[in-house]
Amino acid sequence: MNSYKTISDAPSSPFLRKITLLSSMGVMMDGYTLTVFSYALLYLINVMSLKSYEISIMGISSIGGVLIGSFISGYIADIYGRRFIYIYDLFIVSIFIFLTGLATNYINFSILELIVGFGIGADYPVSSSIQAEFSPTKSRGRFMFFNIFSFSIGSLIFLGIAVPLVLFTGVNAWRYMYMIGAIFPILVLYSRKKIPESPYWVQHKFGNEAGNAARVNFEKSTGYRISALPDISPGKTRLKDIFKGKYGKYIIFISMAWFSYDIVSYGIWTYSPLIFSTEITSYYADLYVVFTGMAESIPVVVGFLIAIYYVDRIGRRLLLIIGFLGSFLVLVIFFFVNEYAVVGLLMTFSAFGFVHFFHNVGPSPITYTYPVEIFPTRIRGTAMGFATSISRLGSILAVFSFPIIDSLYGLKTIIIYFAVFEFIGLALTLKYAPETRNKALT
Repeated sequence: MNSYKTISDAPSSPFLRKITLLSSMGVMMDGYTLTVFSYALLYLINVMSLKSYEISIMGISSIGGVLIGSFISGYIADIYGRRFIYIYDLFIVSIFIFLTGLATNYINFSILELIVGFGIGADYPVSSSIQAEFSPTKSRGRFMFFNIFSFSIGSLIFLGIAVPLVLFTGVNAWRYMYMIGAIFPILVLYSRKKIPESPYWVQHKFGNEAGNAARVNFEKSTGYRISALPDISPGKTRLKDIFKGKYGKYIIFISMAWFSYDIVSYGIWTYSPLIFSTEITSYYADLYVVFTGMAESIPVVVGFLIAIYYVDRIGRRLLLIIGFLGSFLVLVIFFFVNEYAVVGLLMTFSAFGFVHFFHNVGPSPITYTYPVEIFPTRIRGTAMGFATSISRLGSILAVFSFPIIDSLYGLKTIIIYFAVFEFIGLALTLKYAPETRNKALT
C-alpha cells in the first residue's frame, strides 16, 4: 500500500473518480433544468397562453429555488455534515422535475420548479465541498472544473433528448422533456449513500480521534495509506465569519464576480432559443433551434477543455482574467459591428459563441471553484452557499431584464448591458482575486 502524508497529497483513484461523477450530478441537473425551460418555452407560450410577466415568473422559479436551497444547505452542511444533505437532495429534484411535466398553468409550473431549484441549490455547496475535500491539491482544480463542466453536459444531454421529442411528440414535447429529466438523479442516489463523510469536516467537528477514524475509512476506500491528518483551521461555524477580515474581501469578490457572470450567462442561455427562433422561418423551425443550441455548445466544450488543461498549470487567477477580458472585448466588438451592419442570426450566434468560449475558459469554472478553496472547512459550505445564492440574484435579474430591455431598446442595448457586467467581473478579479493553485485546504 502506497503511503502519503495527508489526504491532499494522495493521487487520483477510482474512488475519487466516483466522487467526481456523483458530485457532478446536481450541477448537471442545473444545466438540464435551465436548458429544458429555454426550449420548452417555445411550446409553453402557446399551450398556456402566457403573458410576458408569467414567462418571467416561470423563468426565475427554479433559479429562485437554487438561491434559497444553496444558502440554507451551505450552513447546514457546515453544522451537521456534508453527507447529511448529499444523500437526499437529488431525490427532491427527481420527484418534482417529473411533476413539472404534468403542470397545467404557470402557477403550478412555477411552484414545482421552485422546489426543483431548491434541491439543486442544496447540492451546490455540499457537492463542491465534498469534491474539494477529497481531491489532491495538485489536481484539485481539474476535478472541480469537471464538476461545473457537468452543467454543460446536462445541457447537451437535454439537446440530444430534445431531437426525437421535437420530431415525434408534437405539442407535448415539453412535458416529456421534463419527465425524462427525473431519471438522471435517481441513477446516483444509491451510490451516494456509500460515500463516507468528509474527513476534513469530521476532524473539524469532532477532533483528531474522530479524524483518525475518518482517515482509516479513506484508506479503505482508496487503498492509500495516510500518515497525518490535515491541518484544519480552528473555530466555530458562524455565518458572520465569512464577512470578517480577509474573508470579507474574498466573499465580496467571488459573490459579485459570480453575480456579474451569471447575468450575462443566464441571459444568453435562457433567451437565445427565442432570439434564434425569430430568425428562422420554417416548418422545422423548432428542430433547427435545437441544432443551433447544439452548435452553440461547441465553444462551451472547447473553453472548458482549455480551462481543465491549464488550471493546475497556470492557476485560477489568470484564467479568470482572460475569461472576463475576452468576453468583454467580444461584446464591445459586437456592439460596434451592430452600429454599421444589420446583425443577423449568424453574427448573433458567433458573438454569443465567443462569449460562451471565454466564459468557460474562466468565469464559469473558477467562480464555482474559488469559494471552496479560499474558505476554511468550518465555513466552506456556508461561503459556497452564500456565493451561489448571490450569483442567482444575477440570474434572476438577467431573466427579468433581458426581455424588457430587448422589447424597449433592442439587442444593441443588451450587448452593452452585458459588457458592463463583464467589466465589473474583470475589475473585481484584478483587484481582489487570490491564487489558490497548489494551496492545501484548511
